Amino acid sequence: MIGRTLSHYKVLEKLGSGGMGDVYVAEDTKLSRKVALKVLPPEMASEERLMRFEREAKAVAALDHPNIVTIYSVEESDGVHFITMQLVRGKTLSELISKKGLPLNKFLEIAIPLADAVSAAHEKGITHRDLKPDNLMVSDEGRLKILDFGLAKLKQEFAAEGLSELPTQSPTQEGRILGTVAYMSPEQAEGKQIDHRSDIFSIGIILYEMATGQRPFQGDTTASMLSSILRDTPTSATELNPDLPRDIGRITKRCLSKDPERRYQTAKDVRNELEELKADVDSGEVFEGTPSRQHAKGKPWLFAVKMLVLVLALTGTLTYFLRPPAENVLRLTNPMQLTVAVGVETEPSWSPEGGRLAYASNQSGNWDIWVSQLGGGPPVNLTADHTGWDRNPSWSPDGSRIAFYSEREGWGYFIMPALGGPARKVIAAGGYVHSNEFHNAPLWSSEGKRLVGVVREGADTFAEIVSLETGSSERVLLGTASSTGWDLSWSPDERFFSYVYGFSHSSQITQIRLLRVSDGTDIAVTDGRSNDRSPSWSEDSRFLYFVSNRGGSMDLWRQTLGDDGTLQGSPARITTGVGMRSAVFSSDGSKLAYRRGTNVSNIWSIPILQDRPATWADARQLTFEQAFIEFLDLSPDGDQLIVSSDRSGNSDLWMISIEDGTMQQLTTDPTPDWAPKWSPDGKEIVFYAYRSGTREIWVMPVGFGSARQITSSETTSAIPAWSPDGRNIVFGSRESGNYDIWIVPAEGGEPRQLTTDPRQDYYPAWSPDGWWLAFRSMRDGTARIWRMLAEGGAPERMTSITSWAPAWSPDGTRIFFHSNHGTDLWNFWEVSLENRAERVVTDLAGRQGSVVRAGSPVTDGQYLYFVWQEDFGDIWVMDVVRE
Repeated sequence: MIGRTLSHYKVLEKLGSGGMGDVYVAEDTKLSRKVALKVLPPEMASEERLMRFEREAKAVAALDHPNIVTIYSVEESDGVHFITMQLVRGKTLSELISKKGLPLNKFLEIAIPLADAVSAAHEKGITHRDLKPDNLMVSDEGRLKILDFGLAKLKQEFAAEGLSELPTQSPTQEGRILGTVAYMSPEQAEGKQIDHRSDIFSIGIILYEMATGQRPFQGDTTASMLSSILRDTPTSATELNPDLPRDIGRITKRCLSKDPERRYQTAKDVRNELEELKADVDSGEVFEGTPSRQHAKGKPWLFAVKMLVLVLALTGTLTYFLRPPAENVLRLTNPMQLTVAVGVETEPSWSPEGGRLAYASNQSGNWDIWVSQLGGGPPVNLTADHTGWDRNPSWSPDGSRIAFYSEREGWGYFIMPALGGPARKVIAAGGYVHSNEFHNAPLWSSEGKRLVGVVREGADTFAEIVSLETGSSERVLLGTASSTGWDLSWSPDERFFSYVYGFSHSSQITQIRLLRVSDGTDIAVTDGRSNDRSPSWSEDSRFLYFVSNRGGSMDLWRQTLGDDGTLQGSPARITTGVGMRSAVFSSDGSKLAYRRGTNVSNIWSIPILQDRPATWADARQLTFEQAFIEFLDLSPDGDQLIVSSDRSGNSDLWMISIEDGTMQQLTTDPTPDWAPKWSPDGKEIVFYAYRSGTREIWVMPVGFGSARQITSSETTSAIPAWSPDGRNIVFGSRESGNYDIWIVPAEGGEPRQLTTDPRQDYYPAWSPDGWWLAFRSMRDGTARIWRMLAEGGAPERMTSITSWAPAWSPDGTRIFFHSNHGTDLWNFWEVSLENRAERVVTDLAGRQGSVVRAGSPVTDGQYLYFVWQEDFGDIWVMDVVRE
C-alpha cells in the first residue's frame, strides 16, 4: 500500500493496524497536507455494512470536538474503501502511563478533556464502546485526542444491531466488532444491550490505570478477564497511590460500579467532578502530592517531612535554593465571582492599590463604565449620564482618573475623574476604531503623563501616544500595512507593545505579536493557528501572558521573553478548563481578573412593512442556539439558510430549514469556515476558510463533497459573493496592501482588482440584473454603501448615513443595510435606487444584545433574516501565588 495513490491521497507510511483496518500517513495532494488514512478491511466493504459505516462516520464527524480526532471523508478508489482523518502526532496514553501512574497535574490534564469529549459524543447519541489508552493520543502540543470511533454506535441502532456482544479475541487484541476485553463494562462483557453508561465504566478503568499504573481487573485469559470484570471489586486507587487526593478514589469507584444505575449517569457529571477537584487543587484546598490523612497517620515521619517541605515552600526558602527565581512558577487560587448582573461585564481594569475594578457593563441596557470593590458593596455606574457607548476603562497609575473609549463627541479616548464626572477627549479615533469591533483600552505611561490609544488610517493601525501636558503626539505602526490590531498592551518598562493581529475582532484565528518600540521590529509571539487574545505583562516585563484556546478551552498561557523581546522557549499553560475570554493582572501581580462567558447569537426573521418599522412583536426566532452564528445566506428557493456557526466547537457551515429549524452540518474541517453564499442555481456554496494557512476563497457542492480552492495568496481573501450568472465571484482582499474588491472566475483563474481607493472597501454584493456591485466603503471617512458597475468604473455613494453590509432586494430596486443612525441601536434600513430615499425598516428597541453586523441581513423581498447576538459574561478574580 505504501507508495500507492488512492484518489488524491499518496500513501507515505504505515502507522498501525486494528480490527477496523490499517492506518497510514498519506499526503492530500490537493490541499498539500498530511492526513491519516484508514483502509477498511474487505469484510467492511459489503453494501449494507459500508452504508452503515458511512452514516456513523458522518455522525462522528459532526462532533468536531477539540479532543476528538476529526473525520474528513469516507471515500473509495479502485475498489479500496477508506476514511481520511486528522493526522495526530504524539504518544498514546498507554505509552505515557508509568508503572506508578501519572502525576496529579498530568492526570487532570488528560482526564478532564477525556470526560468532556465523551460527553460531547453522548449528547449526539454516540457511544464509543472501545475506550482504552491505545485509542487516546496526547499530541506533541499536549492536547488529548480520542483517535478511533470505529466501533461507535448511534443510539437508535443499538437494539437493531443483532450482533453478539461477546468478545472473540484475546484481551490484548482489539475485537473486530466489540472492542478490547480489559476495558469492557460488565453489561458489554455479558452480551447485554448497552448504552452510554458503558463508556463511563471504561472511563473509570482508564482513570484507575492513570492513577495507579495498574488495571483494576486482571486475568491471563479472555475468560478470566471477563470473570474479573463481572465479579471482582478492585482495590481503591488511592490505597495503591496514597499521594493522590481521595476524591480520585471516590470518582473511579463510582465509575466502576457494576450496576449502571449506580454509576455516574452522564460523562458530563464525571467531567464536573474532575473540574471541581482541579479547582480545589488550584485553590490549595487539596495539595498536589499531599497524602491523605489516613495515610499520613500511618507514617508520621512522612507527614512531618512533607509538612516541613510545605513550610519551606511558603516562606520561599525552598524556591530560593532549589530553583532560580527566574522560573517564577505561578499558581492561581481562590476564584471569586465579582459581578453577577444580567448581561455582560467585561474589560476589567485594576485600581493601583488592587482593591477595586473598573469594567464595562451593559446591565443598564447601554454600555457604561462601572466600578466594584473587592471587599463588597454595590457597583457604581460612572457614566450613567451618557446614553451612548462607554467602554474599555483604564485606571491611571495614581488612581485619580479613569481613561476609556467612547462614542461621545465622535469616537475617541476620554479621561474622567475616578469617582465619575465630566470627561475630556484626549485622542480622536475619527470613526476608524469602532468599540464593538476592536476593543482597545487606552494605556497609561508609568508616570501617568502620556496616554496611548489605537487609531486607524486607511489600511494601517497605529498606537498613538499623546502627551497629556502638551497635547503633542507620535504614532507607532502596529504590524505591517493592512494589519488589524487590537487588545494593545504596553510593557511596564515601556519598551514593547503587544497586540492581537487578525482579520477582525470576531476572528477565531488570531495571533499575538510584539512590537519593539526602539526600532519598530515586529515579532510573532504565537503561530497564528489558534484563537489568541488579551495579552498582558508581568510587572518586570519578562513574561507575556495571553488567553488562548490552543489547549482546547480558553485558558491563560505565558511566554517568557528575552531582554530584546525574543521568545525564550514555548508558551506554558497556566490554567486548564477555565473558559476565560480576557485576563489582566493587578499592578503588583498579586491578583488576576478575568472574564468568563459565552458569545451567543441566533437567527431571526422580520417582515418588511411599508407603513411602519417592524418590531420584535413582528419578528420570529428561527434558531435557539447556545453558540455563535456569524454569517448567513438565503437559498435561491427561499427554503433554507446557510450559516457559519461554532456549535460544534469550530466555525463550520450548517444548513437550516426555515420551516422547522432543523440543522445539517456541511463542513467539518478542523480550521474555520466563514461567510457562505449560495450559487444562483443552488448547487454550490462559496465561502472563505483558513484551510490553506491563510484566508482564501473556496467552493463546494451543497451537501457533502470536496471543496476546491479558488484563490491563493499570502494575505486575506474573504467575504465572497456570486455573480447572478454564477460565472464569477467577487470578494474582498488585501493582496494589494489595502482591503479592496476583487473578482475571480468561479472555476478558478487569475483574480482581478476592481477597486483601488486607499480607504477600505468591504462586503461586495452583486445586483440581481448583474450590472452593479454594491459594497461598504470608508472612502469618504465614514462607513457607507457605494455602488459601481460590475465591469469596473468610478463608484457612487448610495447612502448618507453610517451603513453596513448591503443586501439587494430581489427586484433590484432597493438595498437593505444596517445602521446606528439616529439611535443607540443598530437597526435595518433601506435605500431606494430610484430617488436615494433612506427609510428605517425595523425598531429593535427593548431587547438586550445587538445585531451581528458581519454578513447580515439577507432578504427574499418580504422578510429580512438577520443574526442577533446576546452575550453573557461576568468578571472573576483569583489570587496569584508565586513559588
